[in-house]
Amino acid sequence: MLTAGAACVDITPPLGTLIPGLFHERRAEAIHDPLHARSFVVGLGDEAIAVVVCDLIGIKRDQIDRAKAAIEDATGLPPARVLVCCTHTHTGAHTGDDAYTAFVVQRIADAVRLACERREPAEIGWASGHEDRVVFNRRFHMRDGGVRTNPGSGNADVIEAAGPVDPEVGVLCLRRAGGGTVGLLGNYALHYVGGGDHERAVSADYFGWFSQFIQALCGETFVAALANGACGDINNNDVLGTSRPKNDRYQHTKRVAALVASAAYWAVSEMELTGDASIGAAIEEVRLQRRAAPTADAVATAEHDGQQTGATMGQRAAARRVARAGADTSSHALTWVQALRIGDVALVGVPGELLVRLGLDIKRRSPFGQTMVLELANDSIGYLPDLRAFEEGGYEPEASVFQPGVGEQIADAAVALLDDLHAQA
Repeated sequence: MLTAGAACVDITPPLGTLIPGLFHERRAEAIHDPLHARSFVVGLGDEAIAVVVCDLIGIKRDQIDRAKAAIEDATGLPPARVLVCCTHTHTGAHTGDDAYTAFVVQRIADAVRLACERREPAEIGWASGHEDRVVFNRRFHMRDGGVRTNPGSGNADVIEAAGPVDPEVGVLCLRRAGGGTVGLLGNYALHYVGGGDHERAVSADYFGWFSQFIQALCGETFVAALANGACGDINNNDVLGTSRPKNDRYQHTKRVAALVASAAYWAVSEMELTGDASIGAAIEEVRLQRRAAPTADAVATAEHDGQQTGATMGQRAAARRVARAGADTSSHALTWVQALRIGDVALVGVPGELLVRLGLDIKRRSPFGQTMVLELANDSIGYLPDLRAFEEGGYEPEASVFQPGVGEQIADAAVALLDDLHAQA
């Protein structure tokens, strides 16, 4: 029979910590709500798999590799069977070669260790809900023939959205064999919502509120997490509709979380449970080709354009990209693509911000009845656009440090792993 355990540990940073995610420097001056790392472990016999969801904008591979090594030392779970992802909250904490990140690495390992120690006989269910009222593709075809990201509500030069959305709310639920919920993992493709009157306050964003709301709806206390999907070009701004009131503080973040939690509750209410489902894991190291290192003139031009008053997101992104490329002249990056399966549900871990068309493509091609794509898993390498986005231009391809084709490379690797896992059943 299956066993399952879950744990939630606090990873809130101290005041003064850098808050990444915008084009200017911010440091934490307040804590609006805490950050957490939430872990789920599912086992069958001597085998087990683990998923950890962190309320952070992202963590690089070397730190996650260290966390996985600590997990293996503490629990015996090999790295290929552990998926660590981030929600991409833009009011979390900077991670890098510092004391806070070392703390987070240990807390991730603690979370999995605790979940392993709490394993008990369990049943598992999976299903999906639907919520399309709060997701919008942020790339738009403009009257000048170009594509622009976040052109602004009411912009008369906007023609139409340049891509789709993914309104699926995936849900994986772990229930005790004798009744009661052990944990719930949700999955939804939506960038952070933001909001609040204090951009220097630490917050888990709508991901944290989702955890509270789904427990309230179920009338129980358990570990609940919402992992972000392929949302590289998806946000919460309705450019073609009504813009949010500017005095809307944190209320809208909670409204979005409530809608997503309601869709998840609908899925929980109709899912079937089983105590006998095969589990499996597969991981592949992929080599992604970087763009050529920029010349000194290109760096100077990009920096000048990005610093101008009224610079577009694309110009700012280009400036940031060439600065990073100038600091890292390696021709390629080695990163991970991962897949886990429990019965007929699969989890795919991709290492960056995958554009939504690629996430939908993985789901469409997956041999499993339900597939959840978890972005910023096992690494944080930035935007992973598809070929179409590279051809159209705009913020996401300008911000990417990689050559065109990397998005399709990631998707193909993910589908190959899914096919292998499915064939092993």
